[in-house]
Amino acid sequence: MIEYRHYRNNDSPELLNLWNESGLARGGATEITLNLLDLLLFSQPYFDHQGLILACEDNRLVGMVHAGFGCNEQRSDLCQDDGVICQLLVHPERRRQGIGSELLKRAQAYLFQRGATTIHAGPGPGRDPFYCGLYGGSEAAGFLATDQGASEFLTARGFDAADRYAIFQRPLELDQGVPVDFRSVQWKRRVRIEISPQHNDGDWWWNTRIGRLDYVRFQLFQQDGGELVASLTLIGLDQFLPKWNSRAIGLTDIHVVEQHRRQGLGRLLITETLRRLKQETINLVEAHAEESDEALASLLACCGFQRVDAGTQYRTTAT
Repeated sequence: MIEYRHYRNNDSPELLNLWNESGLARGGATEITLNLLDLLLFSQPYFDHQGLILACEDNRLVGMVHAGFGCNEQRSDLCQDDGVICQLLVHPERRRQGIGSELLKRAQAYLFQRGATTIHAGPGPGRDPFYCGLYGGSEAAGFLATDQGASEFLTARGFDAADRYAIFQRPLELDQGVPVDFRSVQWKRRVRIEISPQHNDGDWWWNTRIGRLDYVRFQLFQQDGGELVASLTLIGLDQFLPKWNSRAIGLTDIHVVEQHRRQGLGRLLITETLRRLKQETINLVEAHAEESDEALASLLACCGFQRVDAGTQYRTTAT
C-alpha cells in the first residue's frame, strides 16, 4: 500500500537513491552526492518540508513531487501567485500505477492552499526555486523532451504547453571550422575582456540559485572610455560529468548592450570564451535559448552550437 506524506529530515538518503535511480535522461545530473543535494535543495532559505511530498511503499521511497514558487518582479522574494511543480519522479518499477497522478494532485493542492493562481509544471526562468544545476543543464528549461512521457502525462491532467526552450551544445575537442566574422575581428582591437569570479550586481534570486554554483563572469569593455558592451556568465557543470562523459560549462545571461547589437560583439564574446575554455581542458559547452529568441539561436549556431534537446514549461490555472 502506498503512503503519501511530507518530507522528513531523515529521508534525504532515500531521496538521493530515488533521484539517482529515476532514469532521468541527458538533462538530469545523476550519480550525485548527498552534499550536493543538500546545497542545492534542502538548504534553500525558502525550502518547505510540506512542498516536498513523498510516495512510500514498505518504508521504501518510490516517488516524489516537489512544489515551490517563482520570484517576484523585483527578484527579491517569492511570488505566492506563481506556483511551480519543480520535479516529479516515480521509480521506473512503479510507473503507470497512479502514483504520479496522486503526487501531482497533492502538489497542486499544496500550491493552491498557499495562494497560487497559476501553476507551472517544469522549472523555467524566474520559476526555478529548486534543482538549478541538477536538472535542465545550464538553465531551467521546463521538462525536457528527452525525458519521454512528460508531455502526455501533463496534458492529460489539464496542463497546456506554454514556454518552450531550445538547448544547444558545442564540443570543444575538434575545430568545427566556424567562419570568420570580420566585424568581430575589427571589434577585437577596440575592446578588452575582463573575467570576474563574482556577479557583483547579483540579486537575491540569483544568489539563492546560481550563487550556489561555481561561476565566473566574462565581460567586454571598450578600450576607450571603459564602456561595458557585452557580457555572459559561465556556470560549472561538473555534476553532469558522469552523464555526459565530458567536462562541461554552461553559458547563460548572454547580453549585448542594445545600441551595440548586430555588430559582431556577441559572436566575439562567445568565440573568445570558447577559446579560453578549450585551454582549460573543458570539453563541452551548453547554452539555452527561448524558442522565440531567433537572434540568440542564430548567434549560437554561428558559433558552432548544435541543438541537442528541447524543454517545455506547462501551465494550468486555479479551478
